Amino acid sequence: MTRIIIFSDLHANWEALLSLQQAEPRPDAILCLGDIVGYGPDPKLCLDSVRDNANHIIRGQHDLAVGNSRIRSDNALLEGTWAHTRSMLPAEDRDYLAALPTEKTVELNGVRFYLTRFPPDDRDVETQMMVTMPQSRIREMFGHIEADIILLGGPHIASLRQIDDKLIVCPGSLGLPRYGVSDPTFAAWQDGQVKIHHLHYHPDETIRKLSLLPLDPEHVVHLQSTLRTGSPD
Repeated sequence: MTRIIIFSDLHANWEALLSLQQAEPRPDAILCLGDIVGYGPDPKLCLDSVRDNANHIIRGQHDLAVGNSRIRSDNALLEGTWAHTRSMLPAEDRDYLAALPTEKTVELNGVRFYLTRFPPDDRDVETQMMVTMPQSRIREMFGHIEADIILLGGPHIASLRQIDDKLIVCPGSLGLPRYGVSDPTFAAWQDGQVKIHHLHYHPDETIRKLSLLPLDPEHVVHLQSTLRTGSPD
């Protein structure tokens, strides 16, 4: 029996990562689909743990922006959290994030997995709902990829879609869910079957830590509200 854990969009939420580790203490492999950092209060703890435990990792928009200070955004929330995260990570960690690949193909247990992010990988993608996307659009975007399973980071809303002979798996967000529920989501592949799982945890400690960050109070309240409610707004 082989079990592979897939998660994405951790966003420096250490409590969410701990809840996953407690729920899945001994997977055969761990795949991370990016945005390890950004938004949340614990980038160093999360990065160290993901780097030490995940077998394959790709980067997201937040990882790249934290690793490359030349990347700017006209969104004040992004700019503020990126700047603070950079200040919390040493240069070697920022370089590591910037150097992560944007996509990756791996073969595990005879299955070809393609790790990627929903294009374009930006903040608007977070509330993209794959479940409602027309089949023709999915085929246009992903039909050319040679893989059995396409693992898709970016949207903070989990979904499974079949396109011809490919299964597209979006595990949602482990650290900042945005589907109207505060429970983190992840995906698990086990002996040919893929399931989306929901974790029941209490975000109170993460919310408390956010209140201590040197961010605009309005941005702190927004992030805290998202953690409490999973609101897509």
